[in-house]
Amino acid sequence: MAHISIDNQIDLLEERFKLLAATVVDGSPDVLQAVSSNLQLLAVELKQMLDAGGRDQLGVSDRASRVRSLVAGLSTVREGLLRQSAYVDRALELIVPGMQKKSTYPGSNAYGAPVRQSGAFTVLAG
Repeated sequence: MAHISIDNQIDLLEERFKLLAATVVDGSPDVLQAVSSNLQLLAVELKQMLDAGGRDQLGVSDRASRVRSLVAGLSTVREGLLRQSAYVDRALELIVPGMQKKSTYPGSNAYGAPVRQSGAFTVLAG
C-alpha cells in the first residue's frame, strides 16, 4: 500500500510540474506562485513519505528515474525563470533609467575597485 501512495505522490508531482512549466511560459505571476507553492508542498510530502518508509523505496527502479527527471526538469524551469527575471530587470532599466543610479553611496566605485584615499589622513600617508 505504501508503494501505491508513493507512486501516486510522484504522479501528482509530475502533473504539477507540467502545469508549472506551462505557467512559466504563460508568465502569469499569481498562477505561478500558486502552482509552485503546491509543487513545493507535494515535494515535501514525498520526502516525508520516503523518510518514514526508508529511502531504499526508490532504489534503482522506475520511481528513481521519474524523480531524477523531475529534478532535471525543475532545473530547466529555474533557468527559464532566471532568464525571465533578467529580461524584466533589463526592461526596467530601459523604461526607468533613473533606477540605474544607486541612492546609497552615490559616486562610489564598484565592488573590488582599487581604494581611493579620502584625504583625511594626508599627514599620516607617506
